[in-house]
Amino acid sequence: MSKPSSWSRWPSSPHLRFRCSTNWHAMSDEEAATIAGTSAAEIRARVRDPSTAADWVSLVYRLPEGLRQVLLEELDRGNLLVEIAESSWPTPRSIIGTMHDRFHGEGRTWPPGVVWQQVNDPRQWREDVSEILDDQEFLLMT
Repeated sequence: MSKPSSWSRWPSSPHLRFRCSTNWHAMSDEEAATIAGTSAAEIRARVRDPSTAADWVSLVYRLPEGLRQVLLEELDRGNLLVEIAESSWPTPRSIIGTMHDRFHGEGRTWPPGVVWQQVNDPRQWREDVSEILDDQEFLLMT
């Protein structure tokens, strides 16, 4: 079994950007599901001023409620969050999370305000779910 997941901040990024430092390319589905569950528990355990710390969980709490709900559902399903960052794209101060596996969004019921899109561009990404809050777009991508 792989070592527990840890998060590292990219020092060269002008924005807050964190990457799961576990070798997720080489892990089994069971190992990924275990780490995803640990990440979900860590998010849910943050109860006091969740967005004030400068860590990956603070970025999760900056996601709109519907998108944060989708992220937690995906983690509960064993889909690993591999990167989360503040970005100037698609809008300034957007938060973008990258998931390991697809959302399989066709026919799925999404929270109000959350939109799923199948992109399938091998140079970019496969799918995304997005939510717009106060004219700012937030994304989870695969």
